[in-house]
Amino acid sequence: MPLPDWIQPLSELTRDDVISSGACREGVEEWMDGKTLRAAMQVTTLLKLADDSDHHYILSAARLDGYGYGYGDGDGDGDGYGDGDGDGDGYGDGYGYG
Repeated sequence: MPLPDWIQPLSELTRDDVISSGACREGVEEWMDGKTLRAAMQVTTLLKLADDSDHHYILSAARLDGYGYGYGDGDGDGDGYGDGDGDGDGYGDGYGYG
């Protein structure tokens, strides 16, 4: 079963991708000042240009990092063998002759 588009990792990012994922517009604009960047750039290139402290913004925008929640359900069957132990009460009857 293929993953939906909204969860697929992105290989290129725009400034809007980074802002939409939670980075502030001013911070993105400041980071881009003085850099020659295309409208969309490869994630690997952006990671090389960014300081380590900014990597999480890029990874999050590229859908390669972040929080998530999931739930799974399933069923199954099987068979096997084993041994056991037990005790119990008994009743008896008898006769004799002589």
